[in-house]
This record gives sequence, C-alpha cells and structure tokens, in this order.
Amino acid sequence: MDIQEVARRANVSSATVSRVLNASPKVRPATAEHVRQIITELNYVPNTSARNLRTGRSKLLGLIVSDINNPFFPELIDDFEARARERNIDVIFSHTNYQPNRLEQCVQRMIDRNVDGIAIFTSETNREVFDFTHRQKIPLVLMNQDGPRTEFNNIFVDHDSGATEAIRHLHTLGHRRIAFISGPSGFDSTRARHQAFLAAMADCRLSIRDQWIVEGDLHMEGGHLAMQELLATSPRPTAVLCTNDLMAIGALHAAHEAGIVVPADLSIIGFDNLPVCAMVMPPLTSVDIPRREIAAHAFNMLLKAFEQTTPVKLPTPRIKTHLTQRSSTAMPPKAKRA
Repeated sequence: MDIQEVARRANVSSATVSRVLNASPKVRPATAEHVRQIITELNYVPNTSARNLRTGRSKLLGLIVSDINNPFFPELIDDFEARARERNIDVIFSHTNYQPNRLEQCVQRMIDRNVDGIAIFTSETNREVFDFTHRQKIPLVLMNQDGPRTEFNNIFVDHDSGATEAIRHLHTLGHRRIAFISGPSGFDSTRARHQAFLAAMADCRLSIRDQWIVEGDLHMEGGHLAMQELLATSPRPTAVLCTNDLMAIGALHAAHEAGIVVPADLSIIGFDNLPVCAMVMPPLTSVDIPRREIAAHAFNMLLKAFEQTTPVKLPTPRIKTHLTQRSSTAMPPKAKRA
C-alpha cells in the first residue's frame, strides 16, 4: 500500500493526499475529509521515514524543561504540543531536574532523533550545549537565557514588570519591611527575579536588609525552611515576596505552624500564578507569567527557523508579567491599628 493507491481510490492527486497527511490548509475541507475516509478504509499508514528523507525534515521537535513535576510547566507543554499536533508534528519532552549536566544529555538525545528544532525552558544554563547545538545548525529557542549571546533565538520574560507591581502593591498597603525568598543563585531565572525584587524595592525607595533575603530551593520544602528563618529575625518582615509559588505555599504553611495569620499578621506574594494559587488558604496573590503565550511564541519561532534554508535570528518577544491579587496580602498590623 502506497500513497499512489490512496490517490487512485480517492480520485485525487498524490500531492493532494500528501497535503492532507500534512494537515495543509490548501485542501478544501470536503476533499480532505474524503481523502481521510479513504485512508481509514485502506488502513494506510504513511511511511514517515521515507517522507523525511525526501523533505529533509523529521517533523519532530524537542522541548526541554527544568522539572516535569513543577506545576509551572504542564500548561506550557500542553499548549506547545497542541500547536505541534495541529501541524502533524511530534514532540519529544525531557526535563533536567534542575541539573545543568542533564541538559547536555537531553539535547544529545534529541539530536540523535534528528529533531527539526529544540525549545529549552530551563532555569539552569549550559553555554557549551547551546554553542554545540548552534554549530549543528539546529534551530534553538531559549527563555531568558540570551545574555550577551545574540545568536540564539530567545523569549524574554519581563520579570521586572510583575515584581514592580508586587512591591508597589505592598508599599501602597503600608508595608516597609519586605523580605524576599530567592531561588538558587546559579539559575538565570532566579537571578532575574532577585534583581527584579532589588530594582522594585529601589524604585519604591524601600530599604533592604540582608537578613530578610533568604535563599530557597524552588520547592515547597525550601519555602517552608526559608520562612522559618525569616520568622526568627528581629524585627520580622511584614511581607514576603517569593521567587515562585511552590515556595510561597511552603511559606504559608510555615507561617500557619508558627501561629502567624496570613494576611492579618504577614502578607505573602508568589511568582508564576499557578492554578493552585486560587485553591490554597488564603488564596495566594501572585505574579502571573502567561505560559501559553510563551509556548505559542516558542513554537512559532521554531517553525519559522526550521523553514529557513539558512540559520536566522528572529525578533525577541517580550512577555509582560503582572500581579494577580487575591487574599494573601493586606495592610500590615500597625497600619490596621492606626
């Protein structure tokens, strides 16, 4: 069974059958439906390997994230995969578990599968891997990892805008003692959010105490331990901005264990705006990062890149972040008594 037999039975050209198999919009819907019926009747399975040899494309993309168990990533992965499926493109997923050395293994696995392009959304970096992939002329899309390396296609997430909104929100409520639970200093994304916090505090002319900046591990346990450390300081902060929502949830739990009422005694803000933020008690105020928008840009950039005959540097999309207010922030205790 070959494509010519399908074309003969459907009374169309083999080019039309090929377009239907590739979900081309150039085929009239009625014709496409007729061809799909013939394909089903004949139980035809296209020889993708042969087609790939003819086109030079594998119709396969790679997507690497930091942690498949982090609730930040499923929505992004779902949107990316859905867009690929509409184009009859398969996706290989992998994750590094925040380990830079695993990034090399993930990329090599995808190169071995002859992917047409790779999107890398990881907190950790490995410049040697990026350089190697670039030399192999495999289209690459990164997130917030361009730095001085302008040859890489990159999606820039503007952490500053959301962090500024968060600190201004707390400042307007009357908070002056604001702490920060950071992520590991070796990760680009956590460094970016740390710098965004510092810039936002300076913008509001608020003082920063070293004892109120505590490093966590991006997990709930790290947020729990970091909050315990903050609660042991004197004076205590009246508000805390966390690098991500998982640590903010851990911080909520630590405050509850210590008999601290959120937000009456302490305000807490997360970063990412995961769906779970609306379900915890109290519902968590958080800086929203539009993950589906990031996925859309990444897929479209890879599509444009591998359709070119030579490597191309595409314009860098700028993704704005913004604050989503819920019930975990309020005026500080002294301001309420006044």
